[in-house]
Amino acid sequence: LLTVNEILQMRCRDVGILPPDVAVAYGCTGPLLRASGVPYDVRKAEPYSIYDRFDFDIVTGTVGDVLDRYLVRIAEMRQSVKIVEQALRDLPGGETATPKKKKFRPAEGDVYHRIEAPKGELGFYLVSDGSANPYRYKIRAPSFVNLQALPYMCKGHKIADAVIILGSIDITLGEVDR
Repeated sequence: LLTVNEILQMRCRDVGILPPDVAVAYGCTGPLLRASGVPYDVRKAEPYSIYDRFDFDIVTGTVGDVLDRYLVRIAEMRQSVKIVEQALRDLPGGETATPKKKKFRPAEGDVYHRIEAPKGELGFYLVSDGSANPYRYKIRAPSFVNLQALPYMCKGHKIADAVIILGSIDITLGEVDR
């Protein structure tokens, strides 16, 4: 009902356009990047956990405007349902017991790992000195990265448009408060 609403369509179409080359240049990730037409998802590019077992599509937009960002998120919810249905179908029967956690001491060195979070690529950089606690721990939050493209998307628009453009980025304030 909301998706086909004429007012929503008029208010969001051609507002806050983010072309694919600009989205990539800013390092945008997740639905913001895919709404710009870039078919990139960490779960497909570098499958982790059990994502290589699932059949799902990378949803992309064509214009990269507020409307595309909305439509991509709606379509991604459907893809999430598709993934969950496959996971449930393949779940073995029987009782489940969670193993006791063992104390863990990582080797000296550093590692970077990333996952596809709902708002985009969520990266973790860890430096270990061999002790039980990290020497350094850095998180690359998608909201912080994606927010950097806001000034570009707002150029030439009314101040009232900034509200829907910002909303279409779908930031989490805790990720951008540094």
